[in-house]
Amino acid sequence: MKGAQITPNAKNIRPTSDKAASALFNILRSGGLLGADFLDLFAGTGRVAARAAALGAGSVLCVESDMRAVKAITAMFQRSGFADRASCIASDVRRAVPRLAAGGRSFGVVFADPPYLLGWAETLPLLIEEHWSIVAPGGVFAFERSSRETPADISVPRDDRIYGKTVISFYWKPESGEN
Repeated sequence: MKGAQITPNAKNIRPTSDKAASALFNILRSGGLLGADFLDLFAGTGRVAARAAALGAGSVLCVESDMRAVKAITAMFQRSGFADRASCIASDVRRAVPRLAAGGRSFGVVFADPPYLLGWAETLPLLIEEHWSIVAPGGVFAFERSSRETPADISVPRDDRIYGKTVISFYWKPESGEN
């Protein structure tokens, strides 16, 4: 079907709320990170990544395991005129993060909004800490989660912001690049 839009299965996608996304970008603005390279893990619909691109992110990379979502996000970037600096790869986050870090990639913003209540709160902060080089000096790892989840403790201090039943945990990397 010419012109048909490929969309991810709505049952499997829980997009970041407008309230949480607005708060995220306000915090990034105040931290001087709107122009930074942006990594969106568990990209889902790609809405957060598209907003980062629209607000001037240097580059945007999405990681999404659902191939239909990858195709939809890629098409959205092309329609929006962001294809020259925004892309989406099909991969499991547990493979993508180590591969990106091993390749020397780092991002001013690493945003993750995994499915709620499936154990990501216990594992994702540990994965990012293990590959901390993926966060650029002066950058941030922003992790959206349910308020019913408690993230694993890691050596990086956590700043939680609560938006109803959603929490965004910010892990800021100092300019020196250390914890």
